[in-house]
Amino acid sequence: MNTPENPTPAVPPPLEAPLPAKLDLKSLFEALLRRPHSLVERLSEPDHGATGKLALVAVVSILCFGFVIGCFAKHEQLWAAPLKITTGLLFSGLICFPSLYIFSTLAGARVGISQLAACLAGALALAGLLLLGFAPAIWIFAESTDSFGFIGTLAIGTWIIALVFALRFLKSVVFTTGGTQKGPLVIWSAVFLLVTLQMTTSLRPILGRSPVLLTQEKKFFLQHWGETIGESLSRPTPQNAAK
Repeated sequence: MNTPENPTPAVPPPLEAPLPAKLDLKSLFEALLRRPHSLVERLSEPDHGATGKLALVAVVSILCFGFVIGCFAKHEQLWAAPLKITTGLLFSGLICFPSLYIFSTLAGARVGISQLAACLAGALALAGLLLLGFAPAIWIFAESTDSFGFIGTLAIGTWIIALVFALRFLKSVVFTTGGTQKGPLVIWSAVFLLVTLQMTTSLRPILGRSPVLLTQEKKFFLQHWGETIGESLSRPTPQNAAK
């Protein structure tokens, strides 16, 4: 019988099994969702070989999501929309990577460039997988409505949700590697979000059809969205080239 003088010792929680020596796609996916801290530590090792796999997951997932977006207008957008969306997100990650390294260092993180590159690939892969999860629901609306405003809001909304989880992963990267401040990462996150949103306008048309693959007209994304939110695919207007 247990007494106050002889309490039952607490049973320590079971230790998590270490990540496998060879990180395949399944183990990477599970680590992204369940064990981000363990994955960050594993990515600090020089022989992890995960950067290319994570980048591949990101590219394939975003291409599939872009194809679903292209189903809204069909025709050339079935290949143009996936190409533009994937190119825009990868280019956004590339041009924002130097500032990510700077702001991570300002936050106190001790992370190498190669490790941070692998972690950014992981964040984009996580975002891509979440977008892929939303794709069936978006496809239903893409086939049943012709409203640019609704489909655009739905697509941007799912991207913001996916980005929130991707940034949570990057936050774990910063704090796992010794970071103590979250302010610099918040600033970088806002900049990255703005860059990706501007890409939706710079690479237009994405939703609608146009005789040109890329428009040369310069616009801020809020202006572009404001002009097209009330348009529909069944009522073509001169502004359709900017969708």
